Amino acid sequence: MSKPSPEQADLERKQDLIRKLDILGYKAQDDFEAALEHFRADEKLDKDDSYKLWQRLNERAGSVFSEVLQYELDAIAGKQAKLAPASLSETLHQAHERKLAGLAFSGGGIRSATFNLGVIQALAELRLLSTFDYLSTVSGGGYIGGWLSKWIKEKGGDVRAVEQELAPSASQRAGRAEPAPIQFLRQYSHYLTPKTGMFSADTWTLICTYLRNTLLNLTMLVAWLSVLFLLPRGVAMLTEMQMLAPASGTAVGGIAFFLLAIFFIALSISCKAPEPGQRLPQDQGTILYTICLPLIAAGYLSSIAVWQHRYELKDFWAQLPDSLFDMPQPWHLLIPGLVYFAVWAAGWGCAQYQNARFPRSEPQESHLEPNAAPLKAVEEKLHARHKLVVEGVGHLLCAIGALAVGTLLLLKGVASIPNAVLDKIDAVNLATFGMPLMLLLFGVTITLMIGLVGRMYRDESREWWARQGAWTAIFMLAWSGLFLCTFYMPPLLAWTFAEYQALSSVGALAIVLLAWLGLRSGSSNATGRPGSSSKLELVAKIAPYAFMLIIVAILTTWLQTMAAPAPRLTPGTHPLSAFYAAYFKASMLSHGLLIPLLIYCAITAAVLGWRVDINKFSLYMMYRMRLVRAYFGASSNPRAPHPFTGFDAADDIPLHSLLHQRPDGSIQPQRPYHIINTALNLVNGEELAWQMRKAASFSMTPAFCGFEMPALPGSHGDKVPSKMLRGCYRPTSDYASRPALFKDDDALVKLGLAVAVSGAAASPSMGYHSSPPLSFLMTLFNLRLGRWSPNPLKEHKWKQSAPRIGFFSLVAELFGLTDSSANFLYLSDGGHFENLGLYELVRRRCRLIVVVDASADHKFTFDDLGNAIRKCFTDMHVPIRLNASHIETMSGPTPVGAAFVTGEINYAKADGVCENGVLLYIKPTMTGSENADLLNYRKTHADFPHQSTADQWFDEDQFESYRALGYQIGMAALKEAALKSASRLPGSPSHRIGYLAHLLLKQGEAEAPTNVLPLHGDEPPKPPVPPKPSAPGVKTGEAGERRA
Repeated sequence: MSKPSPEQADLERKQDLIRKLDILGYKAQDDFEAALEHFRADEKLDKDDSYKLWQRLNERAGSVFSEVLQYELDAIAGKQAKLAPASLSETLHQAHERKLAGLAFSGGGIRSATFNLGVIQALAELRLLSTFDYLSTVSGGGYIGGWLSKWIKEKGGDVRAVEQELAPSASQRAGRAEPAPIQFLRQYSHYLTPKTGMFSADTWTLICTYLRNTLLNLTMLVAWLSVLFLLPRGVAMLTEMQMLAPASGTAVGGIAFFLLAIFFIALSISCKAPEPGQRLPQDQGTILYTICLPLIAAGYLSSIAVWQHRYELKDFWAQLPDSLFDMPQPWHLLIPGLVYFAVWAAGWGCAQYQNARFPRSEPQESHLEPNAAPLKAVEEKLHARHKLVVEGVGHLLCAIGALAVGTLLLLKGVASIPNAVLDKIDAVNLATFGMPLMLLLFGVTITLMIGLVGRMYRDESREWWARQGAWTAIFMLAWSGLFLCTFYMPPLLAWTFAEYQALSSVGALAIVLLAWLGLRSGSSNATGRPGSSSKLELVAKIAPYAFMLIIVAILTTWLQTMAAPAPRLTPGTHPLSAFYAAYFKASMLSHGLLIPLLIYCAITAAVLGWRVDINKFSLYMMYRMRLVRAYFGASSNPRAPHPFTGFDAADDIPLHSLLHQRPDGSIQPQRPYHIINTALNLVNGEELAWQMRKAASFSMTPAFCGFEMPALPGSHGDKVPSKMLRGCYRPTSDYASRPALFKDDDALVKLGLAVAVSGAAASPSMGYHSSPPLSFLMTLFNLRLGRWSPNPLKEHKWKQSAPRIGFFSLVAELFGLTDSSANFLYLSDGGHFENLGLYELVRRRCRLIVVVDASADHKFTFDDLGNAIRKCFTDMHVPIRLNASHIETMSGPTPVGAAFVTGEINYAKADGVCENGVLLYIKPTMTGSENADLLNYRKTHADFPHQSTADQWFDEDQFESYRALGYQIGMAALKEAALKSASRLPGSPSHRIGYLAHLLLKQGEAEAPTNVLPLHGDEPPKPPVPPKPSAPGVKTGEAGERRA
């Protein structure tokens, strides 16, 4: 890659400044210089001190990726590492020159951790572990990656010392036993419950912890949902009071809200598309607040007013003649249209004033002669005035006609209401259907008016009306659904169980079955992937919805019993409608405990939302503590566990402690520099290009935590709205370091926190696996391994460890409302975005990347590999060429396939002229040439080496089989190239990496057999020699020497 020009670098640094100023709200995209001066004045900075300016911006708005990468490159190279302004092109140029090497361990739970342990031992055997600059881990790969980083930390950051101990041949030559950290892993292969069995304290501790946390979260959710379903009863009570009262101000209030909505409709629809800096907001949120909410209020109040004045309206309808021409006062029908047009004209006038204040630049007609331009302008002005008069008169007539028809429809509807004594069920029906029917009438009237206006409306205006109508319909359906569930579902449930008594005996079983099917299918590897057409996918879509409906029915029935108990009614042969009427009369004679129950539920939800930490009372902390004990306790020396619980707080370490300080005060990160990948969930994100992935990469490293989404084209030329791209990074030593409330031992990013979040596979929001009903189901059952962490973009929140009030975050989980704009972000398993750890290494332009894909893939579909390659090209424009068709597993006695392939990372496509990277892809595979113990385990466990990730309890044979296979494949993939590169350039790591990458690429291009794997410590295998006859039961060869 050629070195970028100074002008290009300066432009990139300026764009970074604009981004940071935009994050802080200074609108630098509109006027950069003015925004910069404004910021200087606010911070009282000297105009000539540009570094102080940048430093203060960084403190408030965070760092961008180019600055983070520059810091990493300097630290890895042993230079004095400090944050400084950096351009991305210059930094990438340096990364290419450094010839970086990256090691990536994929997700896959303990299976991935154990297989990668063998790969680590192979790298140590070949003295390659210390040559890697980066270690990128996801989920289960993070277990063993954290184990390695913690061990290196305990050795003072000396990776070579750990490498020496890890090498199996070194231990064998010295006659030493297996290193203690590996022995510890064997002991804790059942890391969740070290001692299994129904009478094991570990098992029951897990169960009791889950039940305690679930009970607390469920109580908070039920209290909140109770408030939600009690509110319609309050509305019905208010409606009944208004229906019984004499005519009040409901008609005036309804008309006022309708006119308010019409004013803002005219204002919004007549304004030109907003430019940056325009004062009048026209975004979706503003439309909802200023138009949809007034329409809802207008619909509700108007429905009550129509009921109160129903007799007057009936009389007016009865007095209408057969022909409108015979009406004594026909102008009465013109009043609604005239009022509508007057309010619309007021809104249109305000919009024209706004357009004049912020004129948009229009393209000029350059073909006109200079003398013709003034005449053309006068002609256009006269034509515009004539057009305005014609369109104004046309709109007036159309409005009068449409509103007259709407009025007649309203009168006809009121006339069809029977004259009966007010009943309790009338209040319920009016509260449930009154507002939606009034808005439906408004929609029909507006539709007629749009049709009458016809071609005078622009296409953009018709699209605006369609979208506004969609939101109005959504609110109508939500209102109707809430009221139907509250009032009509309890009697329906009671009638069903009374009529069909057999259902009551199987109801509980059906609920359990639906919950089990929804959770099982939703968490299966066969579901949640784009394009899946399995039957399991269909079950995953249906079962959660059915379960949600049943839960709502049970909750509303319980609330009905508590708020206004209904007597037991025996339907017998009565139809459902008669049962409804009897039920409402019995249950709504008094409102009972409605108000006290509403207050009690609201207080319960508020208090628990304040006191119950949303992170600590999920499964995240339980999972984290057991991971820390099993993987980080392995290298704690001495370890002092609690005699009763077995946990030791000293097992975990701050993530930033992996940065070691030299005697001269400079920072030196230990090698390899650990990148822990998590997924930032964007289930409710606004970016259309990411609505399938629903997640972004959020990385945690010893120096920085944060995210930066790829740049996307904006709507204003080269100006891209900051909220679409952005993100930023914060120092790990300060990120999430301030307790939310009181003392918090979860404050500060520790290695265990990062690894546990990276492995949070079961979460309500799971990137592209997410679905609203599954989110509801998993939140309800507290199957929540993810963590709510502060948003680095929020200047005053990024140091806070967790939300002070967890209730709102829990509701966001319940309904899948996670995005990148909230104060706190929902982080989960890195595999919910990219499961190999390849993405962040390509982003750092590593010359050599070794990826170990230990995900469960028994069909060899390479889903995670394909996903990673697509994201690297889509986000970074870096294509990766890799032919994985030779990787397969044995299906019979004949050796087949290969366990690794080499590909090329085409950096030149994105960065111009530069050296491309090399990708070595390793996958757990049984080719048939393995040692006898592995073949035996394969024959007795047909799904090895791709057993389900749900199996997190490895026995001794299982642990050793995965570890041995990882070592064997790692040696086969790297031994020949490692030996050649070491003998040629033993003392130059960067040059050795370049040569090693060259050898691996050549090795991959060669057509030598790759299906024969060497044993531990052996030379590359020679052609097989027929064995000599031996005694029965004695195997010839050197298999007995293979043990590490």
